[in-house]
Amino acid sequence: YVIDADLKSYFDTIPHDKLMSLVREEIVDGSVIGLLESFLQAGIMEGGSFHLNEKGTPQGGVISPLLANVYLHPLDELMTERGHRITRYADDFVICCKSQKGAERVLKSVTRFLEEQLGLTVHPEKTKIVNNMKESFVFLGYEFKQAYWVKPSEKSIKKFKSKVKEITKRNQTVNIEILIKERLNPYLRGWGNYFGYWHSKTLMTKFDKWIRRRLRSVQLRSWRKIRKLHRELRRKKWKGELPQLRMYVWRSSKCEPVHVALPNEWFYKEKGLVSLVDIYNEHHPQRG
Repeated sequence: YVIDADLKSYFDTIPHDKLMSLVREEIVDGSVIGLLESFLQAGIMEGGSFHLNEKGTPQGGVISPLLANVYLHPLDELMTERGHRITRYADDFVICCKSQKGAERVLKSVTRFLEEQLGLTVHPEKTKIVNNMKESFVFLGYEFKQAYWVKPSEKSIKKFKSKVKEITKRNQTVNIEILIKERLNPYLRGWGNYFGYWHSKTLMTKFDKWIRRRLRSVQLRSWRKIRKLHRELRRKKWKGELPQLRMYVWRSSKCEPVHVALPNEWFYKEKGLVSLVDIYNEHHPQRG
């Protein structure tokens, strides 16, 4: 039984006085304290108008996640003292319990502590108790189900595909090697290392295949003239008639001549494309 909690407008509602009192428990340097207070009270520009902020930490600020962790540290201590299993990152946290009644009891005590002691609001609609043997829940981009299976959530998958499509737009004329090394690889490497620890090999195999097809389409578009495709086919000792196809059409990237001219090895060995499956295998050497 998992308490899937959500705090309503957490970064916007952190009380400055309570936050700074927690900071002062560890830091006595006046210059650091003054710098933090200036950061918190810097104000906000919105629609050309300046607003003072009497509470909250600026979202997107480099120190906001750290301050968010500092402010919720008392919750970590409370749960640890009571023997509850809490996993938290900034304002996102889940608490694991052995029974439905136990989860309900813990949720009540956590809600009371957060609202009365820390001045925060637990979102009444988004906070729920999940029987993970029957229902799934999403945490930090992962979907957890049946108390064992873990994979990227649908939202994470959608965001990944959208970003890859943006990088590999098929209407661009580019140097494919520069595109791969400077734009695509850093994103694939980060995404693969984040989601490569769990049950995602089938998904990553599918994505590798899809990415190669998109890159083939980009390369056809960049060549523009079919004679360049023919030249590559001759180099690969293509047997048979040279194909006549449209270089700008998506379906052309799937035909056999294009796969012969631009084989999988061409992407990985010559152009240095990062393979999501290889990243997965690095995290799971025992699976081969």
